[in-house]
Amino acid sequence: MNNFLRFFAGPGTAALFSMFLLAPSPVGADLDLSSLVRDPGSRESSRDEQLAHAGDPEAQFRLGQRYDAGKGVPRDYAEAFRWYRLAAAQGHVEAQLNVGLMYNEGQGVARDPAAGSDWLRRAADAGNATAQYSLGLMFYHGNGVPRDFTKAMGWYRRAASLGNAEAMNNLGIMHGLGEGVEQDDLQAFAWFALAAERGDDNAAKNRDLTAKELSQPKLEAAMQRKLDLAAELGL
Repeated sequence: MNNFLRFFAGPGTAALFSMFLLAPSPVGADLDLSSLVRDPGSRESSRDEQLAHAGDPEAQFRLGQRYDAGKGVPRDYAEAFRWYRLAAAQGHVEAQLNVGLMYNEGQGVARDPAAGSDWLRRAADAGNATAQYSLGLMFYHGNGVPRDFTKAMGWYRRAASLGNAEAMNNLGIMHGLGEGVEQDDLQAFAWFALAAERGDDNAAKNRDLTAKELSQPKLEAAMQRKLDLAAELGL
């Protein structure tokens, strides 16, 4: 069984997955992560700018979000990056994540995936699941870092342990294809099933595709693997 739906389609995957619907490849950049975190949210205050200029990292982050989204101010990615960068330098984890994403996209700053990976690693080491997942993608595709399936799997696993469904789906793909790990359809099914339970549509399709290739005894074993994996992760 080796045909799956990847959350992000990287270079060279089209032939391998041509039988199935793929997520669209991003234009220009290897990864398009802009929708993952950069949400202006609802926490805004008329004092944000004053506090941001005074050096408050949370206010700097919120001001960056406002410029990022054009919420109450003209949209200005360079200004958004500047405020995120100030907050990130003070250890604001979500700002570190956004700085990394913007370096990857070349949005508001010259594209520099290597710098992006450095900032993402800071957020990932602080326990941010989206940053961990993003690093997994970067290591999988060799974007800003040397391509390394083992490291990709490690970062996906850390993100998955925090409930990140996209990381679970990609772990299923790697187990199903034998990338960085021995090929194992039962383990692939287990990861797909966990991700599908958390609302990942691609994972649900991958789970069903995998199930069709399994005999009834193997399917029952795969379902038990899913239960064991959920218990292992504390999910």
